[in-house]
Amino acid sequence: MIGFINKLMDKARNFSMFDFAIFKTTLLSAGILIGTYLASDIMSIIWLVWVIFVVSYLYMIYISFIRPQK
Repeated sequence: MIGFINKLMDKARNFSMFDFAIFKTTLLSAGILIGTYLASDIMSIIWLVWVIFVVSYLYMIYISFIRPQK
């Protein structure tokens, strides 16, 4: 487990500003998704929040595990 965390920390050290922006977008959209299911006002655009979350999450998976380290 320690090796896995160290690997992720090494990857995070090489993140660009764009990568961190996508990371924050992923966290924000995940929080909105959790909160949306508690409030009915935003349910009409829940599909948009899901799209933003999935796209940003897949990008984070790519840069964390697939993209070669610089």
